[in-house]
Amino acid sequence: MDNVNSQDKRIIIVGAGFSGMGCAIKLLEAGHNNITIYEKNENVGGTWETNRYPGLTCDVPAIAYTFSFERSCEFSRHYSPSSEIRDYCQMVSDKYGLKEYIQFQKEIEEASFIDNQWHLKTTDGAEDVADIVIMATGVLRNPNYPDIEGLHQFSGDVVHTGLWDEDLDLIGQRVGVIGTGATCTQLVPAIIDEVESLTLFQRTAQWVAPFDGGNPSVSEEQRDYLRKDPTYLSTLADGMLKKIELLVDGILVDETGKTTAAIKERCDERLAEIEDPELRERLTPNYEPGCKRLIWSEVFYPAMQKANAHLETNGIECIEENGIRLKNGEFHELDILILATGYRMHDYMRPMKIRGEGGVLLDDTWADGEFAHRGVMIPGYPNMFTIMGPNSPLTNFSVIEVAEWQIGYVLQLLDLVLNGSAQTVMPDPKSTQEFNTMLSESVDSTIWASGCNSYYLDQNGIPNVWPGTVMSYRESMQTPNINEYIFK
Repeated sequence: MDNVNSQDKRIIIVGAGFSGMGCAIKLLEAGHNNITIYEKNENVGGTWETNRYPGLTCDVPAIAYTFSFERSCEFSRHYSPSSEIRDYCQMVSDKYGLKEYIQFQKEIEEASFIDNQWHLKTTDGAEDVADIVIMATGVLRNPNYPDIEGLHQFSGDVVHTGLWDEDLDLIGQRVGVIGTGATCTQLVPAIIDEVESLTLFQRTAQWVAPFDGGNPSVSEEQRDYLRKDPTYLSTLADGMLKKIELLVDGILVDETGKTTAAIKERCDERLAEIEDPELRERLTPNYEPGCKRLIWSEVFYPAMQKANAHLETNGIECIEENGIRLKNGEFHELDILILATGYRMHDYMRPMKIRGEGGVLLDDTWADGEFAHRGVMIPGYPNMFTIMGPNSPLTNFSVIEVAEWQIGYVLQLLDLVLNGSAQTVMPDPKSTQEFNTMLSESVDSTIWASGCNSYYLDQNGIPNVWPGTVMSYRESMQTPNINEYIFK
């Protein structure tokens, strides 16, 4: 490898959510300050900045849903509301001086690898050039709209939870909600007492587990104690993450069936509290817990038992001007339609047009399904890194923790470029193929193979997320095997 002067190597980070901020902080700490962060929103925080729907709460314990190097106890509840996560992001950005490196309200539209550099263009026509690009765009970024005939014919307000209108007045309105994932279970209890009626259109029932210990408030006295003992705060957060890790790993690869049985028992106990046997039956899933992402809520089932709540399980035929027509001919008149239909999880950096070696479009590279080497790089796209890219662990564990592991791994690969040992690095195609073959062969031993449709697998049954344990992924991120990469 030629020795290259890397003193002026320029790095562009796309996205100022947790992943982008984490990358920037670690690069700055390592002395690499020739960086620019492009962020499409007007503030840091990523999906937490964008999402504003009522009831939005983190389902990872608040103090554990923080950077390992910047633990915080400034949360009012054990599971914090979204506004406090936004406050935490602001604090991190201010403390580490990130805003001087961020170009806000600048969305990258194109990125092309030409002559060993990345040429980027924003949606407003601005251009930039970098030696290294880190895609920290996340997966909760492009709202998924249901393919239902007549959606645009509805005369009332239509709002996707991922693009919530905070001026939307729900008081006294007849509201329809489409989608029954985690968003729905937070939204419905938050608005049920405001609306005249709420009809939830359910295609698939979800397993809803109670929070262990509920969601208690955190007193000022408790916070003050943790402020005075940051070592204990870190130990407490690490212990919470370990508990989640054991749960997630136990469900994913449950050789004895004990973990899944225990979770199912807790879910069944909560279902048994539903007084109406017909409603209880319709809210009971027909697949194993863990086949889809587990949902945690203490308040969803009580909300659905209120007099103004109605669960509709007949399929939707179409949406008309004044409501929703069902396949059985019934019609629900509505004033407002809320789409709690999640995100296009498999988009990753798209709709950005990314061209690698030889001008090959990433869309073409991924024509048969999205993939990456260990979640962080793609063959044919030198010096482009992805944080939380395809094949990353995206289950019930903390994505911040996973992003930190990936950032540490990426920085080790980058060191060989930034110290002048090489100009470019990318994964060896053969190593990537072997890695993805291993992932595919691992699926049969997981709960995901038990029979359900989820974003964990693509349309071909190939895993989009890491099918092994959290522990095994963490270990795989410790030190890169440079034999899996091509340095030039």
